[in-house]
Amino acid sequence: MLRSLFPSVDWTQRELVGFDLDGTLYDEFEFIRQAYEPIAARFAVLGTRPADLIYSTMLSRWLEKGSSYNRLFDEVLRESGVPERDIARAIEEAVQTFRTCKPKLVLPSRVSHLLDLISEGRNIFLVTDGQPELQWAKITALGLSRWIQRKNIAVSGEYGPDYRKPSTRLLEKLPVFPQTRQTPQGIYFGDRPVDEGFAANAGLVFIKVHCMVPVGEG
Repeated sequence: MLRSLFPSVDWTQRELVGFDLDGTLYDEFEFIRQAYEPIAARFAVLGTRPADLIYSTMLSRWLEKGSSYNRLFDEVLRESGVPERDIARAIEEAVQTFRTCKPKLVLPSRVSHLLDLISEGRNIFLVTDGQPELQWAKITALGLSRWIQRKNIAVSGEYGPDYRKPSTRLLEKLPVFPQTRQTPQGIYFGDRPVDEGFAANAGLVFIKVHCMVPVGEG
């Protein structure tokens, strides 16, 4: 099955497999829609637009721009008629609400089945960028400890900006990686160009996916 889904990989020779988190193992939109709902409600109190319209605008803007876009809150606040004097504080509150979100996430059954297959007889790790409390909340909600030991999960926000992908410094924190560092037998699944850059820098074969569905293959 793995060979048919990912025909570019000789799975008999791959003993190390790594994953990104958001967008790779689950649909990040499922988290975003939960995190943005209370933020939209707060913006509505401060501005002149109703919460449902603000919420819809935020989701559409995220779908258009993605998580790396850092002006979404600022733009939506201004479009919602929030006074200039309140914008900085509103952004600060929104970021705090976002980071402390306790998401209710479910790993797609398809992904769960693939992880069962991939993890059999292989060393598995996860490298993700982001704020640590939030990323760990997602990891816990998704139940990823079933396949990946905590010691083989690294979140760049725990160490600083120099550890963000495409830097490979996070691999120094993973006991699973040095064991196979000298063999070009690793794979890394991700969904963004920065993941591809990380894989290249680490000497890993990169497979682009969305929710573990191959992108651009075939």
